[in-house]
Amino acid sequence: MKNLIILISIFLIVITGCKKDLIKSLPECVQDEISDFKKNKLCSSDSKVLEYYFQNQKVYVFEEGSCGADLSFTVIDEDCNILGYLGGFSGNDIINGESFDSAKLEQTIWKD
Repeated sequence: MKNLIILISIFLIVITGCKKDLIKSLPECVQDEISDFKKNKLCSSDSKVLEYYFQNQKVYVFEEGSCGADLSFTVIDEDCNILGYLGGFSGNDIINGESFDSAKLEQTIWKD
């Protein structure tokens, strides 16, 4: 039983460390956006930052969570230019004239 607890502890430490390194490997402006998002997010849970490949570039989606039915999610590029917003009252899924359904999820950068 002790060995199992030790293995689980090591696993959690490694996973936590990898996520921090993942954020540090992002462009500085994206790191800043994530830091601001963590401090100012609207929902107390289910918030996350996802990395997608869309229109031949990496983009980042800042999902507020599920505390509101009409919340929109901000989509930015690696230079922190806002490309558009997904969801919201209208249920928008168009970014730069293309459906975001064609985006490929690469990884979850951060979640609470």
